[in-house]
Amino acid sequence: MQKYTINQPDVAVCGTSLKGYVTTTYDKLVELFGTPAPGSSDGKTTCEWVIKFEDGTVGTIHDWKTNSTPMNSYKWSIGGFSERVVELIQQVMSIRTTVCKF
Repeated sequence: MQKYTINQPDVAVCGTSLKGYVTTTYDKLVELFGTPAPGSSDGKTTCEWVIKFEDGTVGTIHDWKTNSTPMNSYKWSIGGFSERVVELIQQVMSIRTTVCKF
């Protein structure tokens, strides 16, 4: 699994667009990625995680045009410059949420 950073102020996301979705809860995203950054100033998002992987892939996980941050199971948008970001985010979520039973 690639290493990644979250919500670093120097990571540019201008020009990213919808690449996919992940259905999960707000609490699970906080558990995996930490506290989100505030939403956009235009009100289109209420919170956002900006993720930069070690290979340079940049992506976001955010709600889209909701009145308040969804807390229950929700279809979160994944934004990025390429579809690779969806694969990488799915890998993180799969690996970090898998329970090994012996």
